[in-house]
Amino acid sequence: MVRVNESEVELSREEILALVDEGARHRLGIPGEELLELYRRGQLRDLGEVGDLLVLATLLEDQTAA
Repeated sequence: MVRVNESEVELSREEILALVDEGARHRLGIPGEELLELYRRGQLRDLGEVGDLLVLATLLEDQTAA
């Protein structure tokens, strides 16, 4: 993680994946990949529980488009 300024940081793709994975394992007991797959299929029961992780995952889409 690189601090850009007081309110911004830059995360690599690997760092984002690690944060999503850690959060999913801690909160739901599943790997981050499984969390994202369940989300894509519309099978997550409580989006609010992992909303922050899903927002982080949207950053991955931007990185793959570049």
